[in-house]
Amino acid sequence: MNFTMLSDRFRALLDARISLEIISAPGRGKSTFIEDTIARESARDGEPWGLSTLFLATQTPPDLIGYIMKGERVYDGRVLPISEPTMPGWMFTRDGKPLSHYKRGIVFLDEYGQGEADVKRASAELLLNGRLGPWAIPEGWTVVAASNRASDRSGVTKSFDFVINRRCEIHVTDDLASWESWAFAKGVDPTFITFANQNPHIVFSDGVPDKQGPWCTPRSLVMASTLLGNMRDADGRLPVDAVAVEIASGMIGEAAAAQLFAMIRLGLEMPDYKDIIANPTKVKVPTKPDAQMLVTYNLAARVTAQDADPVITYMMRMPKEFAVTFAKVACVREPRLIYTNAFEKWADDNATLMTAITTV
Repeated sequence: MNFTMLSDRFRALLDARISLEIISAPGRGKSTFIEDTIARESARDGEPWGLSTLFLATQTPPDLIGYIMKGERVYDGRVLPISEPTMPGWMFTRDGKPLSHYKRGIVFLDEYGQGEADVKRASAELLLNGRLGPWAIPEGWTVVAASNRASDRSGVTKSFDFVINRRCEIHVTDDLASWESWAFAKGVDPTFITFANQNPHIVFSDGVPDKQGPWCTPRSLVMASTLLGNMRDADGRLPVDAVAVEIASGMIGEAAAAQLFAMIRLGLEMPDYKDIIANPTKVKVPTKPDAQMLVTYNLAARVTAQDADPVITYMMRMPKEFAVTFAKVACVREPRLIYTNAFEKWADDNATLMTAITTV
């Protein structure tokens, strides 16, 4: 199951109030998926959802149930001393409010697989019944855990059958199309999205490298885009100097960085957006497929309703297979493009393009 498929059914899973454990290779976006879910469902319901995040890899059993203090109970006229736990941190949301402040929400056990054995055992009641000792999640809340695979050298500890039987286990597989849609929605630089499209074996590699060190995942690639994006020159171009290469290597590994900078240098040779707008019938059209894909993604990320006509004129000079990619990405980013005269006329002349636009 990929994240797009999971997203389509996730509300129904949350409504069932059965705990979930999402498992994937490292750096695939499980935490981001939960953040996006909170934003999406808050918008859908018209009121905010709460989120409480607990990194199980850093917790001890007392962190889950609370630290023991002296309490009292009155019975048959006598005051009896008892042990009472303090309220644990997970009973509050990330914005400092108690869970009861929100009608709906998620208690997110991140890095669940890396939790110590005693912590996993302590969390079993939370996964099954939504409670730990005297503390319970409110009606409308669900517990969701996230883990890496045991084979990924990520510190995943032993699983217990009595815990496994208390939650629904969902394995998320790699899906380039889902990640591309997410990346464009989040404003990731098109150069890095093109790199992923052209090098899925690098970005979505199965497992971890034999030798420990930085390596490329969807997460580390996005982080590299942030690092390099902060080093743009006055004209907005990404850096290609030796220092930038070394920094990127420290994020995604040397081999992946070498491939990435080949893509960045290729982008520097592509026509400027302003030149395409000014003269769409004369500006150079690249001949290599990777360069064509890079131009397609860059245009899809920048086209506006005002620029639609010259951009489409230029795209019509590209091989037809890039038209669908451009139209889908551009219209997801800016739905109003569908209603421009340029897009409507282009779609009328191209049945495949019409299908792509109408399914956005």
